[in-house]
Amino acid sequence: MLVNMIGFNFAWFGLIYWGNIFIPVALLMLAIHLLILSDNKNEAKLVLVITVIGVSIDSMLNYSNFFIFMGSGYTPFWLIVLWACFASTVSHSLSFLKHSKLLQVSVGFFIAPLSYIVAGEKFNAVDFSYPLVETYLVLGVIWALLFIVIFLLKSLILVKSSADSFKSANTRSNDVAFTKLKTDKSADREYPNV
Repeated sequence: MLVNMIGFNFAWFGLIYWGNIFIPVALLMLAIHLLILSDNKNEAKLVLVITVIGVSIDSMLNYSNFFIFMGSGYTPFWLIVLWACFASTVSHSLSFLKHSKLLQVSVGFFIAPLSYIVAGEKFNAVDFSYPLVETYLVLGVIWALLFIVIFLLKSLILVKSSADSFKSANTRSNDVAFTKLKTDKSADREYPNV
């Protein structure tokens, strides 16, 4: 959990500060996370789904000129990778949010917009068309709703995968027990007790 949080903050800083140049490093960190640190085989699917949703939202904000990304009229590649890195925190360093919708909404509304504000104000990675307070409020509402959707998706994708794994393991266990029972009955027929 701590490694995940540190890794994400490192990726966030690198992608915001260096942009596309940092993409290989961030992707390597994400690959290590998914291949070595992740304990759920469906986490990659969750990361992909959250990335698509997040990039779609940021792209709409970009195309409506709510956001203005420096040096390009399109959603930059570093932001796509940043969404994937963020998605890798949902099952780990953000897992404390999973049981409380109030906490999800609170963190989404009050804390998540700071990522954009800091990126814009301190690192000039993004500019805003509206005053800071309006920008913060709009982003807060979006992220409050987004956190609820993200944790709903997490429960659908990862919990279903765990249930399927349990069901599969249970079926294998039943098959082994049935085969053993069949073998025992065959042995009884061959060597009946006298």
